[in-house]
Amino acid sequence: MAALLACMASLAVGQFNTPASPAIPSKVEIGGVSKCSMDYKGTTSGGEWEASGRKLTVAADRTSFETNQWDHAYIYFRLTAEYPDFVKDRRYKVSFTMDVFDTNGPRDFASPPELLRYKKGEKSWYEKEAVWPEDLANEKPELIYGGANLVFTSVAGSNRYDVEWQSPVNFAGASGSLWIYVQLSTRPEADPVTYRLGEVCVEKVGESVDPPPTIASYSERVTLLVPPHPGNDVMTKQTDCPWDEAGLVSWENEVGKSSGSVTLPAGKKILLSKASLDAGARFDKIEVPATSTLVFADEEISFSVKAFVVAGELLIGSPTCRVEGPIRITFFGSKSDGDTPLNGYGTKGFAGLPGSKVDIFGRRFYPTWSRLARKVRPDDDRAYLQESVNWYPGQEILMPTTISDDTDIEQPNQNEVRIIKAVSADGKVVQFTEPAMYTHYAGTEYQGEVALLSRHVMLEGEPNADGFGGHLLVAGSNSRARIAGVATRYMGQTNVMARYPLHTHLMENQPDSYFSDNTLRDTYFRCVVIHGTHGFLNTENVAFNATGNCFYVEDGVEENNIISYNLAAYVKPIGTPAAGASQGGAKFYEADSPGGLTTQDTIQPADHSAAGFYFSNAYNRIIGNVASGGWSGFGFPGLPKPIGVYASKTDLEPQSRPLLEFRGNVVHSSGWYWSSGGCIYIGGQLTTQSNGKLFYNSGRFSRNTRVEKEPGYQNWEGTPVIQVFENTLLYGCNKGMLHWGDRVEIVTAEMHDILRAGTLFGEVWLTDAIINGASGNVDADFITKHHDGFQFYDISVKSIVTNIEFRNYQRGFCRGPFVIPGKTDWVNTDERCSVDGNVYSHNNIIWSALYHSDEFKPQQISAVNKIKYTNVDKELLISFKITGNGASRMFNFIDFDGSATLEGRPTIVGSNLNWWQVCDDCRFSDDWQVWLCPKAPPGIPEREVAHIKVLTPDITYPNGGIGESGSCRDHTDTDWNACNVGYVALWGHGPQYGDEKRSTIITANAGITGITGTGWWLWLDGGAPKKFQVRPSQVPEGSIVRLATNYPSGTTFTIKAWYKWGGQHDATFTHAASLDDVWANRREQYFFDGTTLYLAPTVPVALTNDRYERGGAWIYDTEEAYIIEVVADCVADSKGFCKTKPQDNIPAWTGGCPETPTVFPVFSPTSAPDTMIPATAAPVTKVPSTAPPVTRAPDTVAPATTAPATKVPSTAVPATNVPDTVAPATAAPATDAPSTTAPATRAPHTTAPATPAPIISATSAPDTVAPATTAPVTKVPSTTAPATSAPDTVAPTTAAPVTDVPSTTTPATRAPDTTSPATPAPIPATSAPDTVAPASKAPVTKVPSTAAPATTVPDTVAPTAAPATAGPVSPTRVQDTMAPTTAVAVTEAPIMSPAENDKEARIACEGLSEGASCGSGSDDLRCLAGVCRAAAEAPDPEPEGGRSVSWFVPAILMATVAALVACGVVVYKAVHKPSSMRFNDFMSQIEAATSASTYSPLASPTTAPSSPSRFSV
Repeated sequence: MAALLACMASLAVGQFNTPASPAIPSKVEIGGVSKCSMDYKGTTSGGEWEASGRKLTVAADRTSFETNQWDHAYIYFRLTAEYPDFVKDRRYKVSFTMDVFDTNGPRDFASPPELLRYKKGEKSWYEKEAVWPEDLANEKPELIYGGANLVFTSVAGSNRYDVEWQSPVNFAGASGSLWIYVQLSTRPEADPVTYRLGEVCVEKVGESVDPPPTIASYSERVTLLVPPHPGNDVMTKQTDCPWDEAGLVSWENEVGKSSGSVTLPAGKKILLSKASLDAGARFDKIEVPATSTLVFADEEISFSVKAFVVAGELLIGSPTCRVEGPIRITFFGSKSDGDTPLNGYGTKGFAGLPGSKVDIFGRRFYPTWSRLARKVRPDDDRAYLQESVNWYPGQEILMPTTISDDTDIEQPNQNEVRIIKAVSADGKVVQFTEPAMYTHYAGTEYQGEVALLSRHVMLEGEPNADGFGGHLLVAGSNSRARIAGVATRYMGQTNVMARYPLHTHLMENQPDSYFSDNTLRDTYFRCVVIHGTHGFLNTENVAFNATGNCFYVEDGVEENNIISYNLAAYVKPIGTPAAGASQGGAKFYEADSPGGLTTQDTIQPADHSAAGFYFSNAYNRIIGNVASGGWSGFGFPGLPKPIGVYASKTDLEPQSRPLLEFRGNVVHSSGWYWSSGGCIYIGGQLTTQSNGKLFYNSGRFSRNTRVEKEPGYQNWEGTPVIQVFENTLLYGCNKGMLHWGDRVEIVTAEMHDILRAGTLFGEVWLTDAIINGASGNVDADFITKHHDGFQFYDISVKSIVTNIEFRNYQRGFCRGPFVIPGKTDWVNTDERCSVDGNVYSHNNIIWSALYHSDEFKPQQISAVNKIKYTNVDKELLISFKITGNGASRMFNFIDFDGSATLEGRPTIVGSNLNWWQVCDDCRFSDDWQVWLCPKAPPGIPEREVAHIKVLTPDITYPNGGIGESGSCRDHTDTDWNACNVGYVALWGHGPQYGDEKRSTIITANAGITGITGTGWWLWLDGGAPKKFQVRPSQVPEGSIVRLATNYPSGTTFTIKAWYKWGGQHDATFTHAASLDDVWANRREQYFFDGTTLYLAPTVPVALTNDRYERGGAWIYDTEEAYIIEVVADCVADSKGFCKTKPQDNIPAWTGGCPETPTVFPVFSPTSAPDTMIPATAAPVTKVPSTAPPVTRAPDTVAPATTAPATKVPSTAVPATNVPDTVAPATAAPATDAPSTTAPATRAPHTTAPATPAPIISATSAPDTVAPATTAPVTKVPSTTAPATSAPDTVAPTTAAPVTDVPSTTTPATRAPDTTSPATPAPIPATSAPDTVAPASKAPVTKVPSTAAPATTVPDTVAPTAAPATAGPVSPTRVQDTMAPTTAVAVTEAPIMSPAENDKEARIACEGLSEGASCGSGSDDLRCLAGVCRAAAEAPDPEPEGGRSVSWFVPAILMATVAALVACGVVVYKAVHKPSSMRFNDFMSQIEAATSASTYSPLASPTTAPSSPSRFSV
């Protein structure tokens, strides 16, 4: 009875059966393979080789060669027979037989034969005089390894020779050739020499090897997302199955077993079973009327059909009852344009007509793809996975490539398909029936994917050369499409619109439809197409070997769809891949007729730049996907208007629609079809021409992402919205991201093995990222490629880069030399990494910029903050290229904390010209050929970078100058001097500047960029212009540019100013009573002393530039709307200059420079801001989400009226050194699953966080995650005001690492990057920015939805009862800063001149009587510390290894330590020489003293050498 009940239960609830899997052995067995052949390189029988005038005759039987010259000391034989690829660390053996003789008998080898392994290259490495076979001479190969290091030994008693070795590299047979080289002993007589070459065997030696090691962690900053588990019931059970419903009638009873065309009877529910069909059943057409239902039984069913039309219902399983099958439907038919078979929807496919319900549910496999937990090596027979799978033996899997190039142009792609032999009991090891051919990398940086291709339901076309496969579409707003667990192959019809493998066609809002866990393999046109459909879910699908754009959002109207956890691999463009020599890209037109298309034509021209994921409208949720290969991984072309059937829709501009969500996506091995290509491409433009055909330009087209103000308004009147890319992993790509648009933020990213992080246009923020020039993937084929970390643009953008770690950027980076143990001379690394002898020819640079034009002169448009370097050559941090044009001369960026330049203080970086040497506290870097100037020296206003344009009629022009010498818009380096019209110089010069003018050239292309606070002297070669305009396009409020130029004596002036967008700021300048009045008032005044005209060009307060601020750095807006015009009352010549030419006299200037030693906290490699990644940090835990992604609500935008955070000054009586503090966070870790409620508004970067999430490590975790359920943290003021030198601090947290557990509550506003580490480095209070956004500019916000936004509580400081002693805090000068550490470490810094006397410095230190006058106040303590430091820095008169500075440390210990501890700073004088090792030793002892209760003068120094060649910061 029990057995009967169990049987009945199994019938009631179906159970899936998984074939048993054999056990997987612990070791990897490498099978021995031996291939022998007598096939070697020759011509036709009896033919000749000829090279270098020598002849070698080949015998007819191809077993011997004869040469007619006795002096042939060398000979090569090329093996042309197939031989195995060489795999790194595997053992191989080559053997051959050979006799050599002449008329006098056998000849001897002068040395043992050698085996040579050549790679196709540009020139020959092996240059011995030889008889060169023709293809060796033509290929000009490069020796990879071999020669004297792979020597054959003779087998005793035979003419056989063999050599066995372990391969040091991976080497595919198709990429090179194998040669045997022999050297003969010479004889004086000229006898012909005969070589008899017998069988040559190449053998892979069988062996057992251990599996590769397990990866320590799977990511560092990026959280790798995995889809939610579907639940065990879906995976293992069948309930509520459609074939169990009452009222079903059998197919054979209603239709019979006939073939041909079949229409089901109306109003019937038909059950199709295996018994319903004959073997090999073939139908021209199957049609299901609107009132009928076709149900498939869960049995093995297979048939072929030309047209399958459903107007009613098709039920193959259900969401709770997945079919086991297997079920196979094959679409057949020749290429045709006809629509009749599918009732207007084409032929050779499936059509769900409007009103239909299509359910297809094959067995559920989870996950559909995983990532490797260990590297797969060539010849490995298994893959170790990160997730447990329910796959089984006999199924097919895909391993996508993990090298960079997936184009098939230079080498075969390395995507591999294998059949499963066994699966481990825990589901995390999959063994193959055939070993892998290639390496599939898995390291801590990134891991390759493994995907399941097999399913229990198959929809397939037929393999054919014309690309005309099957297709499936479901159409109509009242239809439903739920297709899951289906494999498709040979689907899609190349260049036939609407004929795709899986396609939603004009379905409008579809919250109940989805495509899930399907595979799309060997497609002829696309993969999944979402057309005229919204709210659709496309998730967990796998696509491989796709033609054209794969996952495709079609016409530009499709919004609010969810594209999640899909994998697209090996995506190929149609026709010629889009390229072009510059940003202009290439142009493509829609072909006239699908029937007349060639391989170069496309019905949709954007398929020339096919991407794994293509979005004509970005307003969708894109989560957790992977793109491998393709022209790009993710493509976002710009559409000014919708296309296709929506071309007449005029109230939508698709290209202005922002991303709804882009999170957790991965791209690799992409962007190699175009020199400017990248992993992610936001660019190109697709438009409809007047003839109705499409036109596509793949190049640079910008977009202005906004949310409409309200219906009927123009887009530019809407609210600006940022394109935000969050939690993104990119590797093996040409560029990381190319973005042509107005604003973009890349928040939390990892980029490995990428030539450049990106080309980013608009307002750009890249933050919280790792940019790694070289991972541990030695097969990533990046050996000789040049890498840029980040390239600044040359005009009109705003690039802010913060909290970045750069790794592995070294001089002439190579992954060699490749050697066998004991051998070191196989590869000349320098030759492989440098072509022209220039050490920078193949170097990998961190910071670079565009220098291609004189027309485009950079303003202050680049800023960095919180930068870390690991394994980087110091001299390669900045690459400055001297080109002689304006872009080169005006090169600049601001390092807001000194971490990027290693200066340890806010620093302005300028080009090589002394124009940037505004004072003698600036220093020139020989390594980088740039000037480094302190941004905030003491005693003077903070320096900024300003930009003005001086326009003179017919001399200088605002946008590209055309002068008498011809065009100055040329973007070449030919003759830049033709553009020169004068110069601009800094006021004053003297011995400290080498008695030289500190100047730069002015060209016909207007634009001058320089440092504020100084005087700028303007001189035009033609003399004094009668009329000129000054446009102060970027002069920050509070800064001053003192502009002067000479005029003839007695000249009078009319100077007016106006705002070109309105007259409310018009003004007429008046002559000031004194020059000081001009500098004090700055606006609407000038001064002429009879020789020199002085102006302070700036703009009215009401028009003062706003600034773009992120991550503690900022960039001021640029605008040329305010114009100051100067008209001189002088007699002009024909060229517009005053006839009386003034003298070229630069004004004297002694102001604007600090008079006291510069004071700033010493930058410490071990206590830098919260950018460090400790080696011991626990990995981020991946926990799959439990919430279905379909329930995610859209993000919302904070209303423009949200009040910015404000700061209220404390009114308490000042106390000593009591910092404000922020209470430590105690909230639970934040989670990363889809939210079930509307997310909160995206708060601007400057808003205080709401109860920050726990930090992974006090020295490494970025402060970017905030939980939703807690109230915002408010600042708790102390009862006393802090001293002027005491920064605010943030208490460290002690919480566990952040995990990726899904949240079920509304996320809080985006927290700013303000949480500090436990022991942060000090940041100078004099230069740190306020993190509160100015109230005058509404923050740029994220995308709104209909949900109500959460409320943001501003971060305020409550006032105390005591009256204020100071005015309000200026938002442009004050920042809540981090508390200094108790230890002071040292990096490179300028020291005192060697000319300063050691004795005097010691006396000053001991008695304060000479060289200083110090009291007892805090400033005097700084003075004391500076004097003592000066003594320490004085040159040591004894040779290296002699007397150290420790002799005087005890005498001054108490005073110096007190000064250092009290002030938290050290003092030094700024000069141009690096600090000495002696000084570092001294400071190390000071550091030890400040952190210990006792002091030992013998303490060992702990700081690194002052000038490391390679370092980690």
